[in-house]
Amino acid sequence: MINQEVINDAIILTIWLCLLISCYTDIKYRIISNYIVIIIFILAILNYVFGLGALNYSASGIFLVCGLLMFYCRFAGAGDIKLITALLITIPADSVIFFFVVTTFLGLPLAIFAIIYKWLKKVKSGITLPYGVAITGGYLLTSLTFFRVLI
Repeated sequence: MINQEVINDAIILTIWLCLLISCYTDIKYRIISNYIVIIIFILAILNYVFGLGALNYSASGIFLVCGLLMFYCRFAGAGDIKLITALLITIPADSVIFFFVVTTFLGLPLAIFAIIYKWLKKVKSGITLPYGVAITGGYLLTSLTFFRVLI
């Protein structure tokens, strides 16, 4: 019989693969696919049912409401909000703050790079950030503690 720890690790690694794909599309096209977000959501539910995953719907729901407000105020993109909402379902309550702090600190170099780029290229219009990269990095670092077998 397959061990729950192996299922947990396989699902987390699959989520990592989905996040790497979303990084590519976010950098190249500034789009985070709804399909990727749905796959991550389904994997989170499967990990809760078959593996050792958490189901943190309260943090996810609270962020979804706050994220929608940020989206309508044009502070964040809809793909970023959906991605964080789907990932928050998998993160235990005691790791949520760590996830947000790491994601924020990984987003700072992106913002600095965008400011320098805008200044050097004399770009008149706004520049968007591929913040999916920071979200992915934050989740990768946070989810390292989710592994039971490999680490």
